[in-house]
Amino acid sequence: MLLRHLLTDRYAPAKGLKPRSVTIYLHSIEQLERHLGRAATLDDLHEDTLVAFLRWREATPHRVRGLPSRATVAKDRCQLLALADYAFRKKLIPEAPVVRPLRVPKRLPRGFTAEEVSRLIRAARQRKGKVAGLPAAWWWSTILHSAWCTAGRIGDLLAVRWRDVDSARCEIVFRAEGRKGHTRDIARRITPELARELEEHRGPDSSTVWPWDRLHTSLYPSMGLLCTAAAVPQRRFHALRKASASYVAAAGGDAVEHLDHSDPSITRDHYLDDRIVGRRAGLEFLPALDLGDDEAEFVPDPGEAA
Repeated sequence: MLLRHLLTDRYAPAKGLKPRSVTIYLHSIEQLERHLGRAATLDDLHEDTLVAFLRWREATPHRVRGLPSRATVAKDRCQLLALADYAFRKKLIPEAPVVRPLRVPKRLPRGFTAEEVSRLIRAARQRKGKVAGLPAAWWWSTILHSAWCTAGRIGDLLAVRWRDVDSARCEIVFRAEGRKGHTRDIARRITPELARELEEHRGPDSSTVWPWDRLHTSLYPSMGLLCTAAAVPQRRFHALRKASASYVAAAGGDAVEHLDHSDPSITRDHYLDDRIVGRRAGLEFLPALDLGDDEAEFVPDPGEAA
């Protein structure tokens, strides 16, 4: 059986994967096939094959993006092992491969500043053309503004339908079905200005607010072009989520609730930008040392004197 058929015909339905998740798994399979030079099969879910693939993956640059990050290689490892574990449990392969974990360095969370978000939205208002029949300027400026106000993930925002937008109450409801984890509905406030902008192109209740009529992956280079136009650092949509949470925390609000995280450590370790939050350094809590007013007399090392 081809590995991609295992994913689409059995694993994805069994695990209830969204189309976006299936696409991400397919990317890992495609990289394995690039390494093998052929279509990957169940027989390739062997630890020797996977170890060789991961070594190749770390050392082989993409034709455009260069070498993959350690996190990207770790993602490939986890997804291929998840497929292998499923195949083993279903008795499709004789044993489950054991492949050592890859350590991924934790980076400091970095979000956009409020000034950078403003520049992004102003740049978005200058965009030409259409997105799914809607003015690109409206589409991009309102989705970025909504991400700032609500700290919503890009996937959650793309799932919002017009019935979930209450402009009179200045509120967007993110339904559980469209959210990561499918846990529960949450309501988030938006500014009156944004509510008025959204009303300019209100559609039927059942239609999505921000339809995307291109490849999902094309969202990211489009965001990159917008960052260039706005002269802000090249960051992804998640930087808006980090920025929103960081400013909430800096003002004394509950960033964990704002992000709807179940574990505060996730918020602290991966979302709060210390440049925005203003965390105090340990040095600030240390008492001053009494080092005296006069410079100490220099005493040469005995070995030097000799």
